[in-house]
Amino acid sequence: MGAFLRERWTEMCDGLGLPRNLSEPVTEQIQDLLRPWADLPVGQTPPFPSYVAGDGFPAEMSVKWSRGRPELRVLFEALGTSRPVTAASNRAAAAALTDRLAGEPLVCLDRYGKVADVFAPDSGQVTAPVPVWHSLAWKPGHPPAFKVYFGLYGLDMTDRHALVSEAMARLAMGAAWADTSAQVARAAQEDGVERELEFFALDLDTGTRARAKVYYRNHTGSVAVLEQMASLARAHDPDKAGSAFLALLGSAPQAAGEAPLTCLAYRPDADRADESTTYFRVSSFTASDEEAADRIAALMAHEGLDPRRHHALLRTLAPRPLDRVRGLQELVSYRSLGHHGDVSVYFRFPVYPSPTVEPGPPPQPARQNLQEDAAL
Repeated sequence: MGAFLRERWTEMCDGLGLPRNLSEPVTEQIQDLLRPWADLPVGQTPPFPSYVAGDGFPAEMSVKWSRGRPELRVLFEALGTSRPVTAASNRAAAAALTDRLAGEPLVCLDRYGKVADVFAPDSGQVTAPVPVWHSLAWKPGHPPAFKVYFGLYGLDMTDRHALVSEAMARLAMGAAWADTSAQVARAAQEDGVERELEFFALDLDTGTRARAKVYYRNHTGSVAVLEQMASLARAHDPDKAGSAFLALLGSAPQAAGEAPLTCLAYRPDADRADESTTYFRVSSFTASDEEAADRIAALMAHEGLDPRRHHALLRTLAPRPLDRVRGLQELVSYRSLGHHGDVSVYFRFPVYPSPTVEPGPPPQPARQNLQEDAAL
């Protein structure tokens, strides 16, 4: 698995035209972070059915474009080395990895230390395993940044909200979270649309603007609901975001595809969420990765970003011609930040048999099984 991910990361760096002397140290670092489970064989079926990707593979990669500069990212669930791999062994592997990150430049585990026990199996509040994921994000020329994610999707809704409320209170973000919770509940009551709390995440860096984040899955394709969720954040620009959504969605601007996501980011001592990011499952409203690339190019051009670099990256990553695959570009996200926005594209690699990478018409929107897929 480690060799497979190393190859994909190298392809991404090459596709973006990054010199090897710049990218190889980070490539080696990723290989080290994946140990000891990097030596697990890919096999014909996943050794553990991870929620990271729809086919059960425990990793995805993405590129964020902001102000014309790329940021490369890998998100993964650390796997245990027990046989068979279990949720408990994965938790132990994740805890060991987090401890190892303490030695990385610019990493701070203070916020993590305040909340980790809230999501632990012996906390008294957790009624089902809470998976822990990690991500590495690298802007060329800078040290990598890290995040940790707690998956809430196996818990009942009451427990999910209780755990996040406790964590946010410990991080001095309780007032902002209370504002979000009240507004989400009010909106759901008014329009009857479920907004499902799925993840809690933390930046693991030393900066004063390090964030806590929550992720909602919106059980609707309504753009109006996505606009309402995004508006919960202070930095959201409704006019600019609406125009960006239109650039991506094209001729069906009121249909945002299957199970779009909303991420809300928080910083200490604020009375509301600070930023919002909207994730569109672009594979659910396009017939191929070729069409998805065209939609993404339109969004990038809208934001003043050069889509040719994205197309060059696709030529490196695609296993077949883009008109013959669907699902390599699984998600595209948009975050408005006042005068500018950023765009991210999330790649799912066709590792195990999955209909998401086969040619054909897009599937009809439907509520997904909670174990199918997720993204950040």
